[in-house]
Parts: sequence; structure tokens; C-alpha cells
Amino acid sequence: MRVLGKIAEAVIVQECNRNIFANRKWGMVARKGRRPHQALDDFKAIGTGLNSTQRHHPQKYNATNPQRDIIWIHKENTTQELLQLVRGNNSGVSAGIQVKVSHDGLMYLYQSDIVSRRYEVPLVYFDLGNDFHNLTNKIYAAQMNVAIGTDFVRGHTISPEIHDLLVSYYWLVYDLVAGRMRIDQLIKDELLFDAFKKDVQEQQLHKQIIVL
Repeated sequence: MRVLGKIAEAVIVQECNRNIFANRKWGMVARKGRRPHQALDDFKAIGTGLNSTQRHHPQKYNATNPQRDIIWIHKENTTQELLQLVRGNNSGVSAGIQVKVSHDGLMYLYQSDIVSRRYEVPLVYFDLGNDFHNLTNKIYAAQMNVAIGTDFVRGHTISPEIHDLLVSYYWLVYDLVAGRMRIDQLIKDELLFDAFKKDVQEQQLHKQIIVL
């Protein structure tokens, strides 16, 4: 299970809901904007597969959403979603981000997600192995139609704090895989457990835990 990506989803949502400046920054990335605008204060981030979304916004809950890990909904009219921008105007396409976390993006990300242009929203990559620039060099060399910083974004650039937190969580998940941490210990960490449950739902109770 790709638990780290689910943790990243939960932490980004948490950061956006606690800090309006963080929400502006992440919302700017999601809508492919050029600057963090105060209009984003009217929208709040939700994770499409988080239990909190299932409880409070069940119509937006989709644990297996193939395109958007996080979307933004209007605080007063929750049916209204933030839209992507095209040449400064709303495009009609729902804004959002897809989040990936890995130590080896060339192996696990490049071919399947970047070359294939799998997502219609920005792909945010937390490169725990500091290989983001290796990927961008390959993108430039292949002359792909992928805008660095817009279509493909480094998570560390947006939030170094979340990047560092994911590095620390990596070793917790590794301990779980290695048998040095028990499930009951994981349950005590609400963030980890929420991510763990989402990943179980996505993998349909598949027993293999994958730490990329």
C-alpha cells in the first residue's frame, strides 16, 4: 500500500485548513494560477478519499478517485468546486492536485505518470530521495509538453515542512513493514491511521505494503 502518499494528502489538507496563506499557495498550484490570490480564501481543501470528507462531504468522497487526491470546495456552497485557470479565466475543469511520494521517481513515476500525461491536474511530487531535478532533466531532454512548476511540481518547494514530515513518517512506515511497529501503535496516530484506512480501501484489502 502506498501509505506515504495518503499521509501527504491528509497533511496538505490539514495545512490548508489551518493556514490561509498555505491554502492560497496550494490552491494556486491546483488551479494552475500564477499567484496566491485572496479569492482562494472562499474555498477549502478536502481529500477525496479521507474519512473526514466521507463524514462531512459524502457527495465529494471517492476513495479511488483516479485524478484528484485533493480538491477545493466553496465554503458557503459546497457543491461549487474551484476551477482551473486558462489564460487567467476559469476553464470549466475542476482544480485539484494529485500527490506522489517516493525515493525513486524515475522508477515509479516517470513512465507511468509523467510520460503518459496520466493526470489532468498538477502532479505534486515529494522527492524523498531528492531526485526531482533528475526527472525534470529527462522531461526537458525528451521535449515533453510538461510545464515544470505547473503540470509537475516539487512538493518541497511548496511546503518544506510537509516534506520533512514525510521523511520522518517514512521510517515509521518502514518500521511497520519490517515488523518493528504494530498496527495498534499505528492506530494511536490519527493521521497515519486515516491514511492507512484509505490505502486499504484503494487496494481492496491487498496485503502487500509498498514503501516507494
